[in-house]
Amino acid sequence: MNAQTPLENATIVRWIRAILIIFFLMGFGFGTWLSRLPSLRDALDASTLQMSIYGLCLAAGSLTGMVLSARAVERFGPRRMMGFTIAVQVIALPCTVIFMVGGLMPLGILALYVYGLCFSAADVAMNVSGANAERVFHKPRLPLMHAFYSIGSMAAMAIGASAELFKVDLAPHFIGVALLIGVTGFLALKLVPMNEDALRAPNVSTPLITTGPIPIIESGAGDEFATQTGSIPVVPAGSTDASSGTGAAAASPKRRYSPWRDPRVLLVGLITLSAGLVEGAPADWLPLALVDGRGVSNEFGALMLGLFYGAVVSARLAGSALLMRFSRVLVLRASLTLAAIGILIVVLVPYTPATVIGTIVWGLGAGVCWPITISAAADRHETAARDVAAVSAIGYTSMLLGPMAFGVLGEAIGLLSSFLVLPVFVVLALIFAGVTREPDKA
Repeated sequence: MNAQTPLENATIVRWIRAILIIFFLMGFGFGTWLSRLPSLRDALDASTLQMSIYGLCLAAGSLTGMVLSARAVERFGPRRMMGFTIAVQVIALPCTVIFMVGGLMPLGILALYVYGLCFSAADVAMNVSGANAERVFHKPRLPLMHAFYSIGSMAAMAIGASAELFKVDLAPHFIGVALLIGVTGFLALKLVPMNEDALRAPNVSTPLITTGPIPIIESGAGDEFATQTGSIPVVPAGSTDASSGTGAAAASPKRRYSPWRDPRVLLVGLITLSAGLVEGAPADWLPLALVDGRGVSNEFGALMLGLFYGAVVSARLAGSALLMRFSRVLVLRASLTLAAIGILIVVLVPYTPATVIGTIVWGLGAGVCWPITISAAADRHETAARDVAAVSAIGYTSMLLGPMAFGVLGEAIGLLSSFLVLPVFVVLALIFAGVTREPDKA
């Protein structure tokens, strides 16, 4: 196939729009949970330690989902996985609140764990599907998709603030959100191809992702089996042709592919971890750091966090255009450098205008780093699901360990000063940024 027909192009556009909606809905659901945590704490009369334990339970479910989702996405395909995990989230999210407030804490914790598991599994599936869609569309779209996730979170927080203002009970709020996510999500999924292999980029003969077990080539008989079934053998990093007898596949023919043994995947994961810290640290601590370190008001601290999120969304909205004009590596390096400059301005320059400028620069730099790494993780389409899951799992450890680490460090040297650790991670990411290079530019 040398060119896409208008019909195929329209199908791909609808596919991309559907994934944008899914990203928005996932952000909306998680943002709803975050926005009502104060009310949930009051309803439970819970301590900060208890709320931290609930957060760790959610994080544990998310990490479990990351680990388990890869093979499920390969076996059943992204659309089926998104459908299943959205259906479970629609039940688990309101049940978490209903059980907890109703005094059934063990069931509430279990529902929260299940929600986290299915949320992260949906995250892997929608990122794989989004990467597939942008590949056949020949235009980067993952930054835009991640922008929709952020917009969904911000919309949920605005609605959550209104619910707090008007004293809306937790149960009806979460039930309404769950119904919205379920109905809208399944309508959007109708536009996602059931078999994404059927839509391919011009001049690309291999499927985008595998949707069944991946055979391991052990001999000539294995080659014949792969040819007959149309399956695509796993080609580890550094190999270009599994059947040629060269590279890692030939050196270890009976060894199943694992992204955890792939140096490129691990380095992309390290960059994702760094990006997660650069973006996540201000989300957790910026308002309090400014209040304690600069003596500003609580309102100003909250305003700076809103400004940071606005800059992140702006960068992601512009990210697709930037990536069409410049390479991934250049955009990633420029973004990381911009983020480091913003961090240093916020921490080292004790003037309010500098804080405002630094916060904006920080957010603009942080915005597209994570989406770029997810696109890079999905480059090798025959192992995209496993690679995206591994990179996401590494990246999400920043959200699990970051708040605690910065809290401990902040206790010792001050929260604002603790941000000076972030440029170290930026330097590490800059050193290895070349691994995100597009395959056709390698």
